Amino acid sequence: MRYEIEKAIKKIYKYSKLFFFTKKSVLYRGFRSVDLLIFDDIFPHPVSGFRLEEFTVLLQRFEKSKIVVAPTAYVVVNSNIKDHNRDCALFVKQFPNLKSKVRINKKFVNINTKLFYCIFIHNIFNNLHWLEKYKIPFVFTLYPGGGFKLNDIECDFKLRKVLSSPQFRQVIVTQKITRDYLVTNGFCSEENITFVFGGVVPQHSLVTNVVETKEEHTEQDTFNVCFCAAKYMPKGLDKGYDVFIEAALSLSKKYNKVRFHVIGGFDLDDLDVTRIKDKIVFYGYQNHESLKTIFDRMDVIVSPNKAFVLHKGAFDGFPLGTVIEAALNNVVVLMTDELEQNETFIPDVDFILIQSTAISIVEAVERLMTNDELAQRIKENSLQKFRTVYSNETQMNPRIAVLKKYI
Repeated sequence: MRYEIEKAIKKIYKYSKLFFFTKKSVLYRGFRSVDLLIFDDIFPHPVSGFRLEEFTVLLQRFEKSKIVVAPTAYVVVNSNIKDHNRDCALFVKQFPNLKSKVRINKKFVNINTKLFYCIFIHNIFNNLHWLEKYKIPFVFTLYPGGGFKLNDIECDFKLRKVLSSPQFRQVIVTQKITRDYLVTNGFCSEENITFVFGGVVPQHSLVTNVVETKEEHTEQDTFNVCFCAAKYMPKGLDKGYDVFIEAALSLSKKYNKVRFHVIGGFDLDDLDVTRIKDKIVFYGYQNHESLKTIFDRMDVIVSPNKAFVLHKGAFDGFPLGTVIEAALNNVVVLMTDELEQNETFIPDVDFILIQSTAISIVEAVERLMTNDELAQRIKENSLQKFRTVYSNETQMNPRIAVLKKYI
């Protein structure tokens, strides 16, 4: 009987002035309530491994939970939004026990929940109106990206609206610079901030048996250097793709055995690579499982990303998710840290710190090519450190504790 009433409520809401996830979706408070309602705009796209891990763990740990998805971000990773149904079907096939918890954002959405959770400032801001209307408390993670920019008028406006909302309970941050920015600018007090350095990664990356040692290089062997990032602007200036190619051109002149590998949104048309066309491979976007197969063959990953290039105030987290995946597959990491976000890793012990210049990249690669002992030591150290820092015990347990507190 109650579900017949609920059906009638949906019809009434159809003709009412309501709030929407999207223009096609009507929100209503149904009879069925959950403890935790998660919202996202790309889950369960396989290219976003950290979302897959984080949300899957939450759905498993909270018995009364569900995730609602409006897959508007598929376009960001060059995917057709029509593929979302396929990705959902694959996810449910892998996790059949979660089938009833995955809700594709269609016509009517039941938002009856004790607590709402999402990641990124744009997602929480876009849902703020109805959260306040229905007096639903929320927690969110403020990752770098997703519209978060430092000293940006529009972003600051969104932060003040969200963090001053009567429904706001806690914000989880993953970078020191984010925590300091919120406190220094008076967006919220430290007691409303939970700092968990790093981010969530697929746990299969941590438990996969990797080859702890690789054969020493000989003159006939190849030395494989890779670059992995999404393309958000021409020439990938924000990710340092331009300086990576400049370094590749320089290294190829001096060493015949060096090979270059590009994973992500870049191809032959972005920059002129004619001189090394027989020494460079483009893979396009890869899901987190395919990345392992590629990283298994790599010696070095280069991450020369730059802050405040994509947009004023825009910056990446430290380290990038793809860098974490590479380190967990025994690849030596070369990366920048312009904003001094590093909280845990030791240069020349766990990774090699570089500047976002071709000269710096070339020098670092040459150090590794001529010093197998250094390369091996860094691989071993970084593998153990990354496994500890990015375990679910370290990353997910604090997040779960926060959500439980406010349910």
